[in-house]
Amino acid sequence: MHTIKTQNLGHRFGRRLLFRKMDLELLGGTTTAIVGSNGSGKSTLVRILAGLLLPVKGHVQLWLDGVEIDSEMRPLSCGLVAPYLNVYDGLSPRENLEFLAKARRLPDFKDRIDSVLERVQLLDRADDLVRTFSSGMLQRVRLATALLSDPPVLILDEPTATLDAVGAAMVHAVMESSAKAGKIVIVATNERAEADACQFQINVESFR
Repeated sequence: MHTIKTQNLGHRFGRRLLFRKMDLELLGGTTTAIVGSNGSGKSTLVRILAGLLLPVKGHVQLWLDGVEIDSEMRPLSCGLVAPYLNVYDGLSPRENLEFLAKARRLPDFKDRIDSVLERVQLLDRADDLVRTFSSGMLQRVRLATALLSDPPVLILDEPTATLDAVGAAMVHAVMESSAKAGKIVIVATNERAEADACQFQINVESFR
């Protein structure tokens, strides 16, 4: 069983409080929506959970099959999709994934790359330059990078904001299959239907 736990988690920017005293337990095999109004701290919270941002107070623990993961290694256990994460637009999707696979020393990555590109419905554009892609296709590339290492935690920040109905359905299918595989799935969203489709919801504003 995989678990993310937060204890007395709090964050602020200057005098502006985002959240405090946040004690959470997120379990593998579940989907959790992080909700709240624009600017409430949803993206800040997912960055903290992914290990990309240190909280002002409290701490986060990730347990994978009963073993606590060092905080410095937590980002490598999380696949994060967010609009502020860039990919190399001078490379193709395949080249972006090859670069990432080599950087992370993933074994036998060529077959894995094809599988991931097919999963995000980009296999037929695998060798086109990313700079020629629409915002929706770029979001598919971001999702592919998050899935490449088959991480135990999948964190999605507004994953369907730039996608059409087909793309949104693909993301929701990825979320569902990831949860069924025992992964921790977290989605920060402003879409009510997307939040309601998750098993649990966390309203950031309730922790002020």
